[in-house]
Amino acid sequence: MRRVVHTFTLLVLLAGCQALTKKHDNPVLQPPPRRVSMDDSQVEQRLAEATKEGTTSAVLQASNSVDTGDDTQVFNARVIATVNGAPIFAGDVLDKYGDYLRVARTKIQNPDDYSKLREAIIQRDLRGHIERRLLVERMRSSLKPDQAKQFEQHIDKLFETEVAKLKGELKALSRTELELALKERESSLAAVRSAFATNRMAMEYLSSKVERPPTPTRPELVAYYQEHLDDYAIPARVKWQQVQVSFDGRSSRKDARANIEQAQQELQRGTPFETVAKKYSDGPTATEGGNWDWTRVGSLAETKLEDLLFTQPVGKVSDVWEGKTAYHLIRITDRQTESRKPFADVQDEIQDKLELERQKNLPQDFVRKLFDEAIIETPYKLDQQ
Repeated sequence: MRRVVHTFTLLVLLAGCQALTKKHDNPVLQPPPRRVSMDDSQVEQRLAEATKEGTTSAVLQASNSVDTGDDTQVFNARVIATVNGAPIFAGDVLDKYGDYLRVARTKIQNPDDYSKLREAIIQRDLRGHIERRLLVERMRSSLKPDQAKQFEQHIDKLFETEVAKLKGELKALSRTELELALKERESSLAAVRSAFATNRMAMEYLSSKVERPPTPTRPELVAYYQEHLDDYAIPARVKWQQVQVSFDGRSSRKDARANIEQAQQELQRGTPFETVAKKYSDGPTATEGGNWDWTRVGSLAETKLEDLLFTQPVGKVSDVWEGKTAYHLIRITDRQTESRKPFADVQDEIQDKLELERQKNLPQDFVRKLFDEAIIETPYKLDQQ
């Protein structure tokens, strides 16, 4: 026996097996089982007798002493871990992947590759399964008999919704049809109910034991703000107006120059910029009087024009500026230098963020304590993933 100490893994069911990348160098508990003809009752009897011995190796020897053409039943009967002396079978982890594995078995030609797939799933999911098992174990030990009975009834009512959902997914009209459909997926209604109850009980027990974290103090908020100043930076920006007269296929450079100079003269005579822009400009904001909203550093393709925007005095009309394809007249209407959001404007946001982080950490701490106290025997690595 060895004591395994690990940190928290999120208590969620993984939706698929598309990202099975992590594997153990030698995760297989025993060599492939030899083939012996034995019916289901004999298998169950041998496993039950071995389990009473209280050791993983005894149950493994019993479960691996039988096999059939399709080794799913025998493989799922393997003990892959013991938690405080109670066995966890491969089927406990793999049951929800029955349909996926059934399809994978028809596509994977090499039996070793298929075995590696199952082992990879176990390696990935075992820790989360153990954590849920520990939470349920702790919850059951805290309930009186009548409370345990009431909670089971509560789970049964909730599970009826899951049954209705499964019927819809598998197009089953009755529980009998649902059982048959689940059997094709190498599962059963009892197995689905067991997994549902485990996850539901684990979540409810965890939520009942985790209290609301303390509200962050002002010094903590200020410290977070100082450590994340870049997150609250406001880049320099400018509002501006533009008269643009293009010489790229619309008119000759000479005609464009004449038009931009006429626009410049009208501005010098006091004609409103918006009026001049609507009259002479062919730029993208001509119909809006040449007005541009806030423009940040790095947002314009013409860097020289951008340099002009951030150096031109506010309110002054520029000289005629020649770009790559057009002449421009520019007037800055407003400018803000680089700055950052004041602490007073973001302290509520920081408080919400810190409280959320603490709410996540509290269940992690609680489950990690259960994990530290548990006696776990398994050949699989249980590092936090």
